[in-house]
Amino acid sequence: MKRYALTVVATAAAVLLLAGCSSSSGASSPSEGGRPAPIAPQQEKSAPGGAEDSAVSADAQVVTTGWVSLSVDDPSAASASAVAVVEKHGGHVDNRSEWAGTDSESASAELTIRVPEDKITAALDDLKKLGTVDSASISSTDVTAQTTDLDARITAMQGSVDRLLDLMAAATDIDDLITLESAISTRQADLDSLKSQRDLLGDQVAYSTIDLQLHTAGSIRPGAPKDFWGGLVVGWNSLVAALNGSLVALGVALPWLLVLAVLAVITLVIVRTATRRKAPTPPAS
Repeated sequence: MKRYALTVVATAAAVLLLAGCSSSSGASSPSEGGRPAPIAPQQEKSAPGGAEDSAVSADAQVVTTGWVSLSVDDPSAASASAVAVVEKHGGHVDNRSEWAGTDSESASAELTIRVPEDKITAALDDLKKLGTVDSASISSTDVTAQTTDLDARITAMQGSVDRLLDLMAAATDIDDLITLESAISTRQADLDSLKSQRDLLGDQVAYSTIDLQLHTAGSIRPGAPKDFWGGLVVGWNSLVAALNGSLVALGVALPWLLVLAVLAVITLVIVRTATRRKAPTPPAS
């Protein structure tokens, strides 16, 4: 009991000593003699919205995407008008699809338009005048870090290719030439891939992408059930799809279930065997 009390007292003293050392070291600066280091004068922060902030925002690389759904009287005519609006703002149409009206479905049209980033607001305002806006969504993604990373990797890879070309120009041994040519081909392929990624990213930044959907006012979207039997078919198809998904999940899990079952049987046999061995033998009568 005395030894236990002495141990507790010694531990408490050590904790207090360490706490005192840490507090004293935290109060003093890393300079010699424990003198506090001189505090550097605080730099003035530039006012928000100043020249520095505007420069940073100007260098930001932003990808803008979105979609707009409009109710119009004539989707085909509205599609032609949308193309004219896009071309007026210096953009172009990547995809354009039109569907004529039938007995079961109304006419509709879909366009994928590309508009210069600085003209996206004006283009959207003109497009919304073609009909009634049902829904719209615009999102922006900052890809400045990706752009900077690609530029750095392209510069480094280009330097590596140039050095290999210099070595190849000075090489005289045929084996060295073959090795250098193979290395140059590999690095040149990587360099071309990086440049393609950079060009694609730059195009997405320069031209915003908008998906435009045009349909007749009050029409039912394609693919939606229009009567009882159509709803019944949709419900049956969804049930079949759910059953297929369950069967796929069962097929994926079945091998694991079999392995777990075998391990459970082995464990049960081991436990029963050990229990029988440890069971006391009944006394002889």
